[in-house]
This record gives sequence, structure tokens and C-alpha cells, in this order.
Amino acid sequence: MVSVCIALYNGEKFIEKQLLSIKNQTQKAEEVIICDDGSTDNSVLICQNFIKNNNLKGWEVVKNPKNVGYCLNFFGAIERAKGDIIFLCDQDDEWHENKVAEMCRVLNQNPEIKVLSSRYNIIDENSRIIENSGITYLGEVFDGSLSPVTVNSLIGCSYIRGFATCFRAEVKKYLKPIDVKSLLAHDWFINIVGAIIGKSAVLNTKLCNYRYHQNNLSLSDMTRKTFLGDRQKRVDGLKESITAHTYLLSLELLKSDRKNIESFIKFEEKRLKFLQTKNLFVWLSLAFCIKNYSRYYKSFKGAIRVFLGDFCYAYNINFTK
Repeated sequence: MVSVCIALYNGEKFIEKQLLSIKNQTQKAEEVIICDDGSTDNSVLICQNFIKNNNLKGWEVVKNPKNVGYCLNFFGAIERAKGDIIFLCDQDDEWHENKVAEMCRVLNQNPEIKVLSSRYNIIDENSRIIENSGITYLGEVFDGSLSPVTVNSLIGCSYIRGFATCFRAEVKKYLKPIDVKSLLAHDWFINIVGAIIGKSAVLNTKLCNYRYHQNNLSLSDMTRKTFLGDRQKRVDGLKESITAHTYLLSLELLKSDRKNIESFIKFEEKRLKFLQTKNLFVWLSLAFCIKNYSRYYKSFKGAIRVFLGDFCYAYNINFTK
């Protein structure tokens, strides 16, 4: 049985296109859970009418009693899912019609893989593919091969998108509803747990379209006009990351990467201390932690950017890009 979990919040502009792409899958999902987080537009009505007009069995809209944020909204939908394989779905993207069939085929052939993601295109508001839209650290390889996603590669770094991810139901029992919304996200948590309890992988085939538009939360940092974003978001993100990585240490199946996670937690605790105290000596000592800084963007240049960013955030130094 296949379940699809959709997190909905004020998505009236694109949600019907997304629902249509799910309905038109060559392998149908037996269950589609649309979890609304207090939308104030017509999103819920659009979804309800789509289900009714297409006589879709196993599709439902669930309304949260209060707004909980996109991460916890996804976890709520996942908790309801009854499928053996669970797909995550954003409200504004589009799936290729063979996405479910192809990813289920790969999982059936590779029982050791617990979490599987696909490659994808980036599209604009009019569903046109944006050229040269390379996205991940995996390179321009779209030959149907599988690229492993290791625990070590995910420490501190969220580089796999949830809308491209599916996972086996057995992963659910290891998930704790930790609200990692500020810098990491639910997709990071699911992928790293999958890598701990079995294997996570990326299928190098483009199976969906990721919509680039003004209100996309995942792209908010890319579209801002200043060097610094929200200082509190960085502080909250560090706290959430420390909590999530500490939880990973409690998993008995975590073996070889335990020391790397412990080291990273200490590093983020030091970063947090500097942002809260503005102690210059703490910041200078962080210069010896470039290896851990480089985890965020997988590059030395990115490490230096975050290191200098901490200084600017602490002392409220900002400038336009």
C-alpha cells in the first residue's frame, strides 16, 4: 500500500496542479492524506472539491486544530499514514506520472534501502523548466543509478528535498516529532534516520518538478537581498539541530558515526554560546572548526561564509548582497 502525505498551508495557487499529478500516477496511491495547517485561503475547499469531483477513495483532508508549522504538520500526516511506503509531497510542485511506480520498483528491488529520494527539475510559476538548474551535490548524473546517502554526509546538512522522498513504514517508529524547521527540516531527519537504521539513497532519475516561486519556504534564504537573514532563526536553528543530533545518539543502531555527531554537537553548542554572549575569544576558537563549518555547504568557501556570518550576526553587522 502506498500513502502520500501532503502538508498544506495557503497553497491555493498551485495545489490543484499537484493533486492532478498525483491522481494521474501510473501506479496509484491507495491513500492520500492532506494535512491543513490553518489555511486562510481557499486551499481546503479546492482539495475537498477535487476529491469529490474525481470520486477519489482513500483521499482525505485533515484540519489541524491550530497552526503547528510545516515540519510538525508533516509529522502529523506521517503518523496517520497506513501505507507500507510513504511519499512526502509539497503543495506547489508537480510529479511525473511514473514517480510512484519507479520509486516503488527500486525499493522492491533493494530491500536494504529504507529511504529513497529522486532527482528533479526546477520549474517557474508557469511550470516551465528553468535551464541549468543543478541542485544537489551529486552532479549532473541522471542515468538511473543509485547514489548512497550516508549519515556522515547529513550531519548538520540538509541537502535532500522532502517532496522527492519516500520511505518504508518501518522508519516511522524511529521518528520523533522534533521541530527542525529553522535550518534543517523533516526531510533531513527522515533521511538521516534511514541511513542509520539501514540505507538511504538517491535515484538519479528526474521524477518531479520543484517549483521556484516567491512564497516557497525552502528558497527564502536564496531570495533575500541582504547578507544576513533572521538572527533568531539562526539561534533557533542551532538549538533545534543540537536537540535532533542528540536524539540520534540515543538510537542503538547508530554505530560508526557516533563520534562525528558528538563532535558536531559540541561545535554547535560553541556557536550558540558565541551568538548569545558575543565573546570574541569563543569566535576565534571557532576558527579551528572549519571542518565542521564546511558540513553546512560542503565547501571551504561555504565554511568561511558561515564562520564570518556568525560574527556578523552576533554584532548585527549587515550589508546588501
